[in-house]
Amino acid sequence: KAREAAAIASEEQAKVREAEAIAAENEAKAREAAALSAEAEAKDREAAARTAEEEAKTREGTALAAENEAKAREAAALSAEEEAKVREAAARTAEEEAKTREGTALAAENEAKAREAAAL
Repeated sequence: KAREAAAIASEEQAKVREAEAIAAENEAKAREAAALSAEAEAKDREAAARTAEEEAKTREGTALAAENEAKAREAAALSAEEEAKVREAAARTAEEEAKTREGTALAAENEAKAREAAAL
């Protein structure tokens, strides 16, 4: 009976050791899963940071494009203004030329009248 009891106790101890080994194995698997989860979380955070960086670059690019467009509009407005000034100057020049021709015609007329008077 004592041997039988010792055999049963030994069998029970083996079962306890087996259960302990299974528990240790499960704990190791849980630690491994936690490590993998932490790694996945770190990768997610890294991807989110990259996305935020790309979004910032996109916003910066959009701002630069808007700035360039505004500069182009400003340049076009200045160009139109310069063009208007050139046309205005050309009109003044034409006006001055017309006055000069008118003056020349009057001078020629006066000269003809003077000749006519001298002939009389």
